[in-house]
Amino acid sequence: MPEKIVLLNVLDKVGSAAVLINCRVKTIDCNSLAKRIILADRPDSLPLEAEPFTTRTISNALVEPFGTVELERPRTDQRLVFQAMDITAMGEAHRLLILIDLAVRTQVCAPVLEKIFGLTTAEGRLAAELSRGVPLATIAQSRKVSIATLRTQLASIFGKTGTSRQPELVALLARVCQLSPAQNLMW
Repeated sequence: MPEKIVLLNVLDKVGSAAVLINCRVKTIDCNSLAKRIILADRPDSLPLEAEPFTTRTISNALVEPFGTVELERPRTDQRLVFQAMDITAMGEAHRLLILIDLAVRTQVCAPVLEKIFGLTTAEGRLAAELSRGVPLATIAQSRKVSIATLRTQLASIFGKTGTSRQPELVALLARVCQLSPAQNLMW
């Protein structure tokens, strides 16, 4: 199996949409997550043989490590950014673009948090809800518990995760739990 396919498959498994471009300003290949982002909600299903990115995006990606992505046929609500890195594949220099759809929120899985950080079930649920931006007051109301109870759980979460503030906790959770629990991680 060619190394570019192995690389793109690995990035699929870790939940990263990836596109490989060459120095001749052409998209070489992309993984299935990138295809879903690029081709999402298109009634005419543009074939991948057609260049999905604007020339400006690819030119930018060849020289910049970060930037915005402009598709030839974007959805109206689509906001994409990229992180680019140089790699060698098939004996040639390429640029790998990791695509990030800013409209998609990372789903943090409470059982994963429980296992990684030793959280209780209630703490795992609280951490997952906070990572999705749900306010403490809303969580307290939906669970029919006091905010003081949630603050006690939050203090325990801080201790177990080595964090001290909600924004720090949310940033940590975003890094740790990028995988959706529905993804099949079988090798």
